[in-house]
Amino acid sequence: MAVYKACNIAVILLLLAMASSLVHACNFAASCGGETLSRTTLTASCPGVDGNPVTSSIDLNSKISNSNGKLVCPGNDFAASCSNIGLSGGHTLLANCKDENGNVIQMSLDLNDCISNSNGHLEFCV
Repeated sequence: MAVYKACNIAVILLLLAMASSLVHACNFAASCGGETLSRTTLTASCPGVDGNPVTSSIDLNSKISNSNGKLVCPGNDFAASCSNIGLSGGHTLLANCKDENGNVIQMSLDLNDCISNSNGHLEFCV
């Protein structure tokens, strides 16, 4: 009976380990700082593998879209239908985006849900 329980526990731990490897951790702002936004390019300083800061940039327009007035990732080309693009709190993308009826809606997107720090480099995690 003890061997059976040990096998079950081992299988459960293995499944949990496999599931956790499928989920890519985002939350770049937890380790990065000095975030700036120039047009659609986010730049931040993030610690690399050795702990030294690395300045990295990423084009938000390549993976974020405007879906009927809502900013979403993954996607692309949100800047084609959004204006007044800005950054708040270092990780919240702000923009005025048109919905399918042409109405302009002020929207926000937490970039921590879309971007991670990968060894000092900003990368999309979705």
